[in-house]
Amino acid sequence: MGRIMEIDIVDLAYNGKSIGYDENGKVTFVKGGLPGEKVKVKVVKNKRNYNQAKLLEIITKSPERIPAVCEHDDICGGCTWQDLEYERQLSYKREQVIACLEHIGGIKDIEVGEIQPSPEKFYYRNKMEYSFHIVPKEEIPEGFVLGMHERGRFDRIFNINKCYLQSEMSNQVFSYLRSEIARLDIPIYDLIAHRGFLRFVIYREGKFTGQSMLNIVTGKGDFVAKQELTESLTKQFPDLTTIVWTVNSTMSNIAKGDVREILYGPGYIEEEILGFRFRVSPGSFFQTNSRQTEALYKTAIEFAAIREGDTVLDLYCGAGTIGLCASAGASEVIGIELEEEAVASARLNAEINSISNCRFYAGAVRKVLLQKELKSKSFSPVFVDPPRAGMHPKAFKRLLEINTDRIVYISCNPSTFARDAAELIQAGYRLRRLVPFDMFPHTMHIELVSCFEKI
Repeated sequence: MGRIMEIDIVDLAYNGKSIGYDENGKVTFVKGGLPGEKVKVKVVKNKRNYNQAKLLEIITKSPERIPAVCEHDDICGGCTWQDLEYERQLSYKREQVIACLEHIGGIKDIEVGEIQPSPEKFYYRNKMEYSFHIVPKEEIPEGFVLGMHERGRFDRIFNINKCYLQSEMSNQVFSYLRSEIARLDIPIYDLIAHRGFLRFVIYREGKFTGQSMLNIVTGKGDFVAKQELTESLTKQFPDLTTIVWTVNSTMSNIAKGDVREILYGPGYIEEEILGFRFRVSPGSFFQTNSRQTEALYKTAIEFAAIREGDTVLDLYCGAGTIGLCASAGASEVIGIELEEEAVASARLNAEINSISNCRFYAGAVRKVLLQKELKSKSFSPVFVDPPRAGMHPKAFKRLLEINTDRIVYISCNPSTFARDAAELIQAGYRLRRLVPFDMFPHTMHIELVSCFEKI
């Protein structure tokens, strides 16, 4: 058994855990607790340089602690900071960006702008994903749950009565869907035994268009009561834009699949960003906080300072949203994205918005940039919006070979950004501006926009 001790929480770490020190001065990370609190914890991992501990009791509460709005706050893995005042959430996030720059990138004396708060603290998400799981009927009469993972557990799902992240409409849809699945006795997937049918449900909505999509992800097999469920949902929710059935026939516990069938509507929804209209398909990536995305893109385009005649390069372009929004001032926009479905969406979005100066390539950044027609081009500015892992080393090498004078780097992970920023500085760039954005209130996640200029 791990030892039990009392510690004082002094700070919050980038991963959302709180920080204290044991009696020997060793750093101790705790799941739970806020700065200023004395807590009782149990050490679950005793590493050479740090401890990992489980919160047992809050002995003295922080004055910054507030009652959580959500009834599931104590077990849900979604909102880890809902019991922390929002202004303090913002302050800690900005401090963590600075700490990553200093400790990981070795970058000091950089002016970090004030973090931009989300326009909405609640009901800000345009996408939510719920999971199914079988449970004993003595626990729940229906014999299954449809909801979120318990904090830190892959094998425990709990029913969500009401979530404050997406919309009241989504709560109604999930609640009704749960009751209809029980009524129609549609088989549920067992994520431990890897057998069954219903696996996930994803609800997407356009915050500016009001359109909505229900994507039901299943295992392979016949969809029992498919038509009856579809008719019941569309009758109960006449404003529902489309319903899609996606089949994931693998054992991978992800809400993606290899086969899709449109059960109702066009099979997609649309959203508007900065006056541009974008088609969102079931599997496409789209920024989750639509209203804050507008603010983030405005800043990114401002930092880019596009001049007449510029050829813009948009790396990791997804469905082309940034490049298309920035296209008006450019001679040409070249977008590169690994996912072919996203590239198809980008090309379609250009057509929908009657934009003719954008071209999109499917493939790995490090490979596409070696193509003959691109190697001979000069790019300025370059947008970089990589996944959480940051830039692939070979992609980073290709970026430096371009020798552009302006790079606008958008990141959802301050730690990998700090690593890449240090390499850009070493390669002769200056980090001129950096602004954090809160895309996900009540979570530890941080987005940022930065501008590098060639010295």
